[in-house]
Amino acid sequence: MKISVIVPVLNEEKTLEKTLKSIKNQTYKNFEIIVVDNGSTDKSVEIARKYTTNIFFEEKKGSINAIVKGIKNSKGDIFLTCDADSIYPKNYFEKIFKTFKKHEKICAIYGPFMFIENGKISNFFTWISYIIMDFLSKLFTKTYIVGAANFAIKRECYFKVGGYDIKSNLASQDFRLARKISKVGKVSFSPFLVVFTSNRRFRKEGFFKSFKEAVILWADVAFNKNKITYEKYYTKEYYGRKYERKK
Repeated sequence: MKISVIVPVLNEEKTLEKTLKSIKNQTYKNFEIIVVDNGSTDKSVEIARKYTTNIFFEEKKGSINAIVKGIKNSKGDIFLTCDADSIYPKNYFEKIFKTFKKHEKICAIYGPFMFIENGKISNFFTWISYIIMDFLSKLFTKTYIVGAANFAIKRECYFKVGGYDIKSNLASQDFRLARKISKVGKVSFSPFLVVFTSNRRFRKEGFFKSFKEAVILWADVAFNKNKITYEKYYTKEYYGRKYERKK
């Protein structure tokens, strides 16, 4: 069972190497790394070439467009989307493989996040909070709180439901895809399938503002408002900040 690891990149030279190293160091070795550059002007592509020859370029802005291009060029039985500022424990792929092998009806699995910069106590409460919020979200709205950096999908299930709906241009595509997949198979939450990611957005924009934006995105899917597009969420200021990282 081969895993295709899709890594969308936009000016991530400061974090990309650590992410790719954590992927290379996995105990489960049957995988391919696919990096899709989304218009980097820094050394991201140069760094990526040290770890894979599977490098593609996507001109249309938005990580979801890069992910879709990566999937189209993948060969794996499972797609795994990874953020370029995240760290993956050594047994992460192995857990994914064992879960899919043991439970044939599972179409997709996902897990919680902890922050690289936080301490153990703070991360424990982050972990617990994520588990509770995901449980309540599924209970009351049938919405899976899926993060792109911790989402593994069976190839056959992905294409059976039509994959990511990039033509709609709606944000929160991971939430939407998980909902679609749940209609043809099980989408399973694994509390111990943890990914460590950066809290840089929370630090830059502030916890309350970042949390508010996340709730608004969740509500857009949970209550079928379907109004928030990528243009509304990923503004020119957002891309301006991404390009500022190379300085």
